[in-house]
Amino acid sequence: MAEARPEAGRRLAAGGGLSGLWSRVRAEAAFWQGALYDAVRFRRHAWLHRAHSPESRAARMLADAHFLEYGMALREARPGFGLARAARLAGDLRDGGSGGPAAHIGLATLRGWADFNRDTALPPGIAPALALTGGEGIAAGVAQAGGAPPATDFLAFAQSRRSVRHFAPGPVPEAAIRRAVAAAQAAPSSCNRQTCTAHVWTDRALIDRVRRHQAGNRTFGHELGGIAVITSDLRHWEHAGERYQPWIDGGLFAMSLCHGLHAEGLGTCFLNWSVTPATDRALRAEIGLDDSQLVIVLLGFGLMPDSASVCASPRLPEGAALRLNPPLAG
Repeated sequence: MAEARPEAGRRLAAGGGLSGLWSRVRAEAAFWQGALYDAVRFRRHAWLHRAHSPESRAARMLADAHFLEYGMALREARPGFGLARAARLAGDLRDGGSGGPAAHIGLATLRGWADFNRDTALPPGIAPALALTGGEGIAAGVAQAGGAPPATDFLAFAQSRRSVRHFAPGPVPEAAIRRAVAAAQAAPSSCNRQTCTAHVWTDRALIDRVRRHQAGNRTFGHELGGIAVITSDLRHWEHAGERYQPWIDGGLFAMSLCHGLHAEGLGTCFLNWSVTPATDRALRAEIGLDDSQLVIVLLGFGLMPDSASVCASPRLPEGAALRLNPPLAG
């Protein structure tokens, strides 16, 4: 079992002299070690040249299906849009069959796209794919949105969420966790690839095994009613321009999950995962994560007590976070 390590960024800067110089050299080496660790893993699993795993193929089908949806949803949608993407999607469906959720979504989307292009000559590989079974009943393609959203003061809701470090005893309802994860699934995802997963434990012994790899919870983690490890699958990403996208999608998913738990009346606290490669490997070994799974962040949660002291955490003025219509260069 890996020992808990001090949280990244919590130590004060080193002083002068040889000791300070050595500390700076070590910090520089640790930076490049972590950057190389992340880069090598992304390159190993991303489908830079070809979809070399079932997971990469599923991600490509979702991305191509989303491209077809995008074309059909434009204000001036035109038939014939996305022929090359449709042909690749049809090829993946034919080669991999129509089994699995991603293939079902891809096939349902392809059917909607073919209907949209019913007066257009389609590539020859489309028809065999359309003859496959699967995807029936999935509302893919184009939907309608508009009107006022459900009455919610989201500003008040968002500002009411605090990082909680006092929890009431008792089991967290499984239904609340499932609803919160469903809310996280509604978060935006690049090309609708939906690469993120919440690995959740609510058993006391398992929570303690997971949380020992994260130093920041040592003073309150024994009160947690659950812990989630949020990951993004590196096999779902494609090219160099997406090298940071796992963290972006993962952050959107994580915050949506946090808000979902808050909406269920649960207390939450993000547990920082800015760690060394050794600590990352230790956690992934503990919970059985494949090397392709990038850990984004941990999230502790539990039942709210009647009253809990929390950090006030005053926010900077709005102007610190907003630049409205700033002038452009040139």
